[in-house]
Amino acid sequence: MAGLAGAQLLVALDFSIMYVALPDIGAALRFSPVALQWIVSAYAIFFAGFLVLGGQLADAVGAGRMFVVAQALFAVSSLGAGFAGSAAPVIAARVGQGVAAALLVPATLGVLGASYPAGPQRNRAVSVWGTTGAVGLALGVLAGGALVALASWRWVFWVNLPVVAVCLVAAGPALRRVRPVRRVRVAVVGTLAASAAVVAVVAACTELARAHPRPLLVGAGFAVAALAGAVFGVHQRGDRPLVPRGLLAVRTLRTACVVAALYMASFGVEFYLVTLYLQDVRGYRPLAAGCAFLPLAGAIVVGNTLAGRYAGRWPLRRLLAVAYAVGGVGLVVLAVAVHAHAGYVAGLLPGLLLSGVGQGTAFTALFVTGTRDLPPDRAGTGSALVTTAQYTGGSLGLALVVLLHGERPGTADFVHALALTAAVALAAVPVALLLLSPARRATTDTRTTIGAGR
Repeated sequence: MAGLAGAQLLVALDFSIMYVALPDIGAALRFSPVALQWIVSAYAIFFAGFLVLGGQLADAVGAGRMFVVAQALFAVSSLGAGFAGSAAPVIAARVGQGVAAALLVPATLGVLGASYPAGPQRNRAVSVWGTTGAVGLALGVLAGGALVALASWRWVFWVNLPVVAVCLVAAGPALRRVRPVRRVRVAVVGTLAASAAVVAVVAACTELARAHPRPLLVGAGFAVAALAGAVFGVHQRGDRPLVPRGLLAVRTLRTACVVAALYMASFGVEFYLVTLYLQDVRGYRPLAAGCAFLPLAGAIVVGNTLAGRYAGRWPLRRLLAVAYAVGGVGLVVLAVAVHAHAGYVAGLLPGLLLSGVGQGTAFTALFVTGTRDLPPDRAGTGSALVTTAQYTGGSLGLALVVLLHGERPGTADFVHALALTAAVALAAVPVALLLLSPARRATTDTRTTIGAGR
């Protein structure tokens, strides 16, 4: 469990540890203000785009083997990013880290599913796994601030190396016991088309966010996105689809994918907005900005614990609705505090605590929802779909926020952006209530449908 939780911590940490370091990386490598988002988006897009492929590979060649391959790629990419001397190598290394994360998450869940039987024991294991993932998003900001203050921005990449080593040593015995569960056709074309479509949309939104956007580049970005989307659609209807068609018949999985996209488009973007606001508007130093997120990390642990306790007692529709309602109210409180120029304790802290409890609960609950009705041989691919939706939503949400606040965001821009994230989080409440039926076990018909769609 320590090795699996550490792997999830690595994935989440690498997403958020960049935020506090963004100003220093941008100054050292001469990024433009709107281009800085690519340090975050390059990781998120390729993480999301290659996740289903990672799930298929985990099912085909064995989750244990993919776990080792992914950790090795993580280590190599982290070394390259830390030694980069210009913007392009950093973006390329972030792409490598994103692909490594995409291979690692389904492999981790595959090992977890093979090691813990379905029911309370697996729910507790998923709760621990979810806790480290959600807390990693918050602790990443603190770790980034500490590393920038005490060493340099390069250590936000190099810190991955000891984590990789610990994960491999801790999970080693379990990895050798996991075997491939079935033969599967790997959908490379669909993966590349889906990733290209998201990259093109984010690139077009980045150009639109500039003070003087170039219409030709904007048009080209959306045109490439449309073309890549069409290729993906054709491929999806073929005999080797990226998303197994039978899985789309599972209501809990479909709902989990929708609310997962809303999760990162709201709570994930919160990290970007608050860290930039604290440094650019409030004048916090990187370490102080990171420390400001400590209460959020604690609140996320509380939320994860609550989700693990109530996932088997409450209907999942109620648990998700309450989680997003609490988190959404927290984002509203943050927007009001920024608008009122309130202090940290009286204004920002209550919003961070509320949003932390909400997102911690939602993080665990959405993965319990997404994997509840899946057979064991589809757990890797199904969980990959949930995380794909999560980080695709985060990439697109971040692109829209950057488009909203422009190149030189001020206080009013941060208020509008936080209000948008609150609206996105609160939109998940009716989605969960309407799309999820009362909690029940997967039926034989559902499993037959999944098997027929392979």
